[in-house]
Amino acid sequence: MVSVEELKSFEIFNGLTDSELSSIGELAKKEEYGEGTRIFEEESQATNLYLVLKGQIEIRMWADKGLEQLSIETVGQGDIFGWSSVTEPYTLTAAAWTVENSELLVLNGKVLRDLFKKNNHIGYMIMMEVASVISSRLRNLNQKCVNNLCLNNS
Repeated sequence: MVSVEELKSFEIFNGLTDSELSSIGELAKKEEYGEGTRIFEEESQATNLYLVLKGQIEIRMWADKGLEQLSIETVGQGDIFGWSSVTEPYTLTAAAWTVENSELLVLNGKVLRDLFKKNNHIGYMIMMEVASVISSRLRNLNQKCVNNLCLNNS
């Protein structure tokens, strides 16, 4: 179980009541990962949503026909990753590796989706935050791609 106070430090839970946060806290567990640990691989089944308590996680995608993994973003304290566990088709779009020793909150995606069905307010508020994260990361990735194209064409 994770405390309501710990959950309040994450933007993804903005707008939820203490009672709703308590419901989520009952589902969450803490996991620790050493530096250089792969948490999950791109294109595998998305089972968990991860929230960073401590440390940094590098998000990587395969490039050059699977010959090289490129870092597309680094997330840290207060950030989420593994959002594919709450969005269809529940397939991971990138890999995640620890940059340093990290402590994560882990929520099983299926259990979380079941909670969303029971409490639509929780589902709506969390999915609005997840959509914001996806939008921001897509915008950042698009900008990196445009910058790379500009460098290659000059």
